[in-house]
Amino acid sequence: VIREQKVSFFLRSFLVNHVTCALCDTVCTSVSSLKAHIRFRHCDERPFHCHLCDSGFKNTYDLHKHVETHSDSDAYSCGVEGCGFTSRTLRTLRHHYKRA
Repeated sequence: VIREQKVSFFLRSFLVNHVTCALCDTVCTSVSSLKAHIRFRHCDERPFHCHLCDSGFKNTYDLHKHVETHSDSDAYSCGVEGCGFTSRTLRTLRHHYKRA
């Protein structure tokens, strides 16, 4: 009986405290997270623009990652002795480690 009450409380809590996206049925835990979901998944607006090219991004994190690609120097290098691999972005270096 106690287990059934816990499950029932969980289901009521889930149904009351969650909102569903009308565009794709994704369930979010709050109205603010639903707004963020819609902005990032369903809107084409890209308000963050690169000052070096015409690229636009949905958030500052993606813009920052992109700006790294404009660097002339390779800021990241492989730590394996004798490898010599270098990269402008941390993401590319991590991909290198996965392949090696």
